[in-house]
Amino acid sequence: MGNASPRNDAKGKVLIVDDAFDTREIIQKLLRYEGFEVITATTGEEGLEKTIKEKPDIIMLDINLPGMNGTEVLKRIKEFNPIQCVVMLTAYATVDNAIQSLKEGASDFIKKPFENEYLIHVINKTLEKCLTLREKEKLEEEVRRLSITDDLTGLYNHRHFFKTLESELIRARRQKTSLSLLMFDVDNFKKYNDFYGHLEGDRVLKKVGEIIRHSIRNNVDSGYRYGGDEFAALLIGTSMDQALTIAERIRTSIEQSEFKMITVSIGISEYRELFSLEEFVKSADDAMYVAKHSGGNRIHTNSP
Repeated sequence: MGNASPRNDAKGKVLIVDDAFDTREIIQKLLRYEGFEVITATTGEEGLEKTIKEKPDIIMLDINLPGMNGTEVLKRIKEFNPIQCVVMLTAYATVDNAIQSLKEGASDFIKKPFENEYLIHVINKTLEKCLTLREKEKLEEEVRRLSITDDLTGLYNHRHFFKTLESELIRARRQKTSLSLLMFDVDNFKKYNDFYGHLEGDRVLKKVGEIIRHSIRNNVDSGYRYGGDEFAALLIGTSMDQALTIAERIRTSIEQSEFKMITVSIGISEYRELFSLEEFVKSADDAMYVAKHSGGNRIHTNSP
């Protein structure tokens, strides 16, 4: 290796889990010179702890460990992070176990004693695999997010509305909790769009989406662009009175926004025991229709 010195910009983080001091020292030196950040653990339990805390790119895991063995640690790691890259370290006698580990999801294995160059080659190759897997996971997550999101407003889309509503109805029936649905229609939108043009119309819809997002509870309630200039919000564990407060907050925020003549008509329905999904949506929709045809810029509740 000559007089190479460790690089400052670590190209990846490696956790070595091995109870043999000499093995840990040699691998640590090799990888640090290669530009990796290295952390170590001496038992399976400590290895698991550091995996969760440090989030390494690669774990080098000895099969024979005191207490929890490497195969068991690998299983646990894969349960909470299926794409974690793990390279098993094995003595000649346990090559069969290493092959079994590959079936359990390990990326590769290295036999001890090892050639330094070979170890570096395997770790570099594994790092490439690890980065590819992460990139793929990120892309899949983005595709999933786009498939349920409305491009313009950033709210969920019509399709996702029915999917979520279905599961929330099951939960409300089972847990006997409240569930309220708000349906909105933007007043005067067609006139506004015709007069100011589609770009300005889009700005209105974006603003309505923003106001809905800021008025409901993050990670509890959910907002939707139901279609065109119609919106919906699903309020979990929320009674009619509480829903009315949220609806009023949305109504006044839109009335006071920078868009003249833009207001909303809101219909509210609280879930009742014998409602089907269609009846629940129709109940809120009917209430919105009444609000709209009573002059707009108001809220109508569909109480039992």
